[in-house]
Amino acid sequence: MATSLNNLAFLYQSQGRYSEAESLYVQALAILFEKLGDEHPNTQTVLENFLLFLQQVIRENRAAELSDYPVTQQLIQQLQASL
Repeated sequence: MATSLNNLAFLYQSQGRYSEAESLYVQALAILFEKLGDEHPNTQTVLENFLLFLQQVIRENRAAELSDYPVTQQLIQQLQASL
């Protein structure tokens, strides 16, 4: 299920449907963290995909379109601080 959510999130990302993509990435990560843990390769892959997504959103100045999910906002702040 988490892999399908990740793949659909990537599709939405490629279509510029960022708020929908974000929700799916967050759902996929929640499943993976719970079922496989944060060190599992699948979890790390989806987390990396989410970070790349957030970097794209920041580059395009579209972060305001994303939700107030704490994980999203925390990662955006960290990414912006590293720029």
